Amino acid sequence: MATMPTDTLTSRELAIVTVARLVLTVAFRVLYPLLPFLGGHLQVDLALVSTLVTIQLLAGLLSPLAGMLADAYGERPLMLAGLAMYVAGTLVCAIDLGFTGYLVGYVGVGIALALFQPPSTAYLSARSSYARRGRVIGIAELSWAGAALLGVYPLMLLVEASDSVALVYWILSGLGLAALLLVWRGLPPTPRHAATQVRIDWRALAAPSALLMLAFLALVMLAYDLFLVAQAPWLKDELNVTEAQLGQLFGVVGVAEMLGSLGVAFLADRLGKRRSVLVGFAITAGLVLLLPLSAVDLWVVAVLFFALYGVMEFAIVAAIPLMSAVAPTARGTLLALSVMVVGLGRALGAQLSIPAYQLAGMTLNAVVSVVLIVVALVLVTQVREHEAA
Repeated sequence: MATMPTDTLTSRELAIVTVARLVLTVAFRVLYPLLPFLGGHLQVDLALVSTLVTIQLLAGLLSPLAGMLADAYGERPLMLAGLAMYVAGTLVCAIDLGFTGYLVGYVGVGIALALFQPPSTAYLSARSSYARRGRVIGIAELSWAGAALLGVYPLMLLVEASDSVALVYWILSGLGLAALLLVWRGLPPTPRHAATQVRIDWRALAAPSALLMLAFLALVMLAYDLFLVAQAPWLKDELNVTEAQLGQLFGVVGVAEMLGSLGVAFLADRLGKRRSVLVGFAITAGLVLLLPLSAVDLWVVAVLFFALYGVMEFAIVAAIPLMSAVAPTARGTLLALSVMVVGLGRALGAQLSIPAYQLAGMTLNAVVSVVLIVVALVLVTQVREHEAA
């Protein structure tokens, strides 16, 4: 029987973790609207430059190791290691050594996220009761929306003004160093766990609900990148948008996602985590089907993006506290495994997205994404929580 967590998490600790996650997420998110620009800058075709997305996602395969180490030695050391790797990866991109340099840099960014994300979620979960965990995770996940609104939007304007990406990565490297210092000085050290706590509860990890949640996450995130990676090329082809306009769209997305995360913070504990996931992704599927029809005007796209990404963020964030309650005795490891399968799903989606778009346009991407979401929803109906409020 897992020990019930006490509500020891302070507002200051939650704020520090959220800010650090925001900084790490900016480099990850800015890559998507940058793909067409980087293709021209590096003189490589779109399919090849999209492998930068795949490589940073595949680096998430290290996340189970991060989760096990966090369960054994505490979360804070892994979080610091992730931030240090982030500084190194963005620094390599800032030096601008060509396509190979960006590959190396985004391997570093991917490893940084794999090292930081699972321990940071475990850190928050272990210090908050399940009754209020939706609120805690919802607030922390504002970092995802904040990365688009406060990071991607101004950085894309900078790219448009300077016709260069080097300054973007110098800024990100500096912010990463600041976040590293913030976590180091601001979060109390996590004690090394006792030897009896190091053993992983493999039975809990192999339980049906745990496996179903992992499969669910892999499918919905495959669907997500299947239409996400193709969006910038699609908008350039259909509406001839600029880098600045792409940045503005990501600003709209950031506002919508912020509302989605706040929706989880205020509603998921009341509605129930699983019900929130089911309703959110069901609406998401309907909105994805409208994507191919929206490229008639930039305002239409902006309205659809606002609705789609707000609802989808609500659904994705609601799935995190649900995952945290599926196997409480191996929470850190399961959360890390979830990051791994999310990375695998997104990597596959990223690899398939451009070929699918080039084959049959955004219609094919949207339809396949919806089919994957529907299958995933069937799986999550069978998931059971094993942690009481």
